[in-house]
Amino acid sequence: MKRKDFLKTGMAAGLGAIFPFSQSSVSPSPIIREARNIIFFAYDGFTWEDFSSAQHYNYRKTGKPLHLEKLFKTGSAGSMQSHSLTSMVTDSAAATSTWATGRKIVNGSLSIYPDGGELTTILELAKSKGKATGIISNTTITHATPAGWIAKQINRRDEENIAEQYANFKADVMIGGGIEAFDPELRSDGTDLYKPFLDTGYQVVKGREKFARIQSDKILATFNEGHVPYEIDRRFRGADAPTLLEMSKKGVEILDGSDNGFILHIESGRIDHANHRNDAGASLWETLAADETLCMLMEYTDHTPGTVLIVASDHGTGGASVYGVGERYRASSNIHDLLDRRTASFPWIMDQLGNSPETALILDVIEDATGVLVTLSDAELLQQAISGEINMPDAAAFPRQPIATLGWILKGGSNDDPTHLNINYGTTQHTAGAVPAAVYGNGVEVKPFGLVDNTDFFYWMTSALGINYKNPEMSAEKALQFY
Repeated sequence: MKRKDFLKTGMAAGLGAIFPFSQSSVSPSPIIREARNIIFFAYDGFTWEDFSSAQHYNYRKTGKPLHLEKLFKTGSAGSMQSHSLTSMVTDSAAATSTWATGRKIVNGSLSIYPDGGELTTILELAKSKGKATGIISNTTITHATPAGWIAKQINRRDEENIAEQYANFKADVMIGGGIEAFDPELRSDGTDLYKPFLDTGYQVVKGREKFARIQSDKILATFNEGHVPYEIDRRFRGADAPTLLEMSKKGVEILDGSDNGFILHIESGRIDHANHRNDAGASLWETLAADETLCMLMEYTDHTPGTVLIVASDHGTGGASVYGVGERYRASSNIHDLLDRRTASFPWIMDQLGNSPETALILDVIEDATGVLVTLSDAELLQQAISGEINMPDAAAFPRQPIATLGWILKGGSNDDPTHLNINYGTTQHTAGAVPAAVYGNGVEVKPFGLVDNTDFFYWMTSALGINYKNPEMSAEKALQFY
């Protein structure tokens, strides 16, 4: 073939392809030999840049490395590509469903194809082998990331229906936010979805008060009507919430007594929410809270033969970048240390401001919560955003208003001379870059695994559990016919 013909053929093939990756090309890896217990810990919306920010903050604050850094050094670590079936940028529903089923699906759905074809999840397969199962999240327990491991749902936002599917599946441990999906006084149809659990011997906990005294080996514990409050608000503003560590430790304690082992999915979900809001302070403290949880999980794995811990981000969010400042970037670390002044989340700040704040209130609340003295013109800009009169640069790239404007004014200064913090966010949406992943524990071959696909984890888990199963596959071309 002549070079000209080859180029024409190659270009035509490239233009005709909907997506450049084939699901069928994914092959299992022998990183995990076998496992009795599997704990899958998801850092939602977490990037390598988020890791770097938290790593340096923690070391300068405590003189110690993150446990996540120890995991990357002592486990089998690498990066994961996260695209969904029909998009280079995934959402959490498609991403978590791929972990749970080994198949790419379309954004917005949970373990189901657009034609209604349901996929079998790893929790279903584990349960069929007599293993205990669990899901834990500091989002609503019916939110996308935990839900994809149980529910089959075209629309991830139908959390009431997801709760009904939970009542049918009945994982042994379910801990997280989201009373509203179960409580008859809050559900749109008035159905009491706590009752099916109570009727079958589950201990049901609503709120934090009785959580520490749980004795049952089957529990449904929900906190708050919606998501569990941000860690930064729990720590500095008195928000009433259990920590991710408390929830995870209780779940592991219960499942540890399982006769045939267990599989547990844990999500640190509010990293993603903070990054959607360009809230570097909230993102940092969610990462540090996840690191406390990771410490416990690593210790449990070390002392429990046959246990494997998988840690991965489902995708990036926000496009944060920590950039160099000053001559030869010498001021970078000192400017980054200004994160230490953050003592409230952006949603907390907005709650204090209300719907029509005076500029004086804006100045006072922001200084109190962030240590930043914003200008009067910046306060007026946020005032306009709160009133619906958005007037900020690049507003189209930052659609989450008015919080995106708050993030914009808190950046302050220029990249050459930042006055507030040297962290830039590129968007309030998800991003497409490869994200961190690692495997740790007994029977894990300690070696870098390079770049893997999110489909790989399902096959690593099924292989470790002695399960031979593949879900049916749908092509991107066929999926797009439904949209």
